[in-house]
Amino acid sequence: MSSTKINILLTGATGYTGGAVLTGLLQHSNASNFNITALIRGDESRVKKLASLGVTPLIGSNDSHEIIEKAASESHVVIHTANSADDLPSATAIVSGLNKRTKATGKPAIYIHTSGTGVLTEDVRGKKGSNIVYNDLDPAQINGLGDEQLHRNVDLFVINAADANPLLKSVIILPPLIYGIGKGPFNRTSIQLPILIRAALKRAKAEVLGPGEATWDNVHIDDLVDAYIILLDQLLAAYGPDAKVNEKPSPYLTTGREGYYFSESGRHTWRQLAEKLGEVLYKKGIAKSPEVTSFPDEEVESALPFGRFSFLALASQSNCKAERIRKLGWKPHRPSLFDSVEEQVDALIKDAKN
Repeated sequence: MSSTKINILLTGATGYTGGAVLTGLLQHSNASNFNITALIRGDESRVKKLASLGVTPLIGSNDSHEIIEKAASESHVVIHTANSADDLPSATAIVSGLNKRTKATGKPAIYIHTSGTGVLTEDVRGKKGSNIVYNDLDPAQINGLGDEQLHRNVDLFVINAADANPLLKSVIILPPLIYGIGKGPFNRTSIQLPILIRAALKRAKAEVLGPGEATWDNVHIDDLVDAYIILLDQLLAAYGPDAKVNEKPSPYLTTGREGYYFSESGRHTWRQLAEKLGEVLYKKGIAKSPEVTSFPDEEVESALPFGRFSFLALASQSNCKAERIRKLGWKPHRPSLFDSVEEQVDALIKDAKN
């Protein structure tokens, strides 16, 4: 492990995924050698909280392109999690800064970009989709995705930037549905599952969009953090300031156009998830029955915050296999999605009372 101070720029530290990654970095066995800078909006209490953790707050947002570019140019590693999947300008600023760094130093710079398996979605409105399962050991399969797919424009920018600059060592992490209570210093709640739970609590019943036959993959937030840390460690060993020139990295550590890393640890149908939710709500006396019904089409937009995109977010199909990160030593072992539903229900009920 590195003995040199490693400058890490992290975006999204106040969010669910980014905050959990920050905690993972702070608990890392080599944390004393990390200089962590976190891009954060200028909320004084948050700034003080990060500073108390030994993190350098960088006041700004994804729109602070000059600030991001400068910070990236001073970093060995950038980990982008703040709306990273769909914010092309912020990714552009990061790449510009890292390109400046590699030009000035002649040494590699590491970019860990967060996308998502939304890029794989089939908009099937709750019906069973195709049998396609994307495998990250087959990057050509992923690179065959249509340019119009969700997140794809940003993913393409990242891999094209790595093609243009061989010293830019970029990887793309693509999480599926993320669940579990996060361990970040601020937001500890994910998106998809809590949205379904809040709607069910409000309407006192468990519902699906359409028949609920479509399948999605999922991962516990703590297992996802493990994937980030493993990938960071491998990238630093291969391309960090203390990398040994004569040591070849694992053949499974790929970057650029082949640097895709899925992170699934389970798969569910939307109906299975709703059935578990119905079971929990009925047990707690919130629902009169554990039975799952379908949202009336005319109520979907008003009942769910995704509005007209709800069928894409909560009733599409997206299936993959995270082989590459497993080959690097990833062993997800946290509770399953279904075993985590009641914990998330309890947390949201508690939040609503506070």
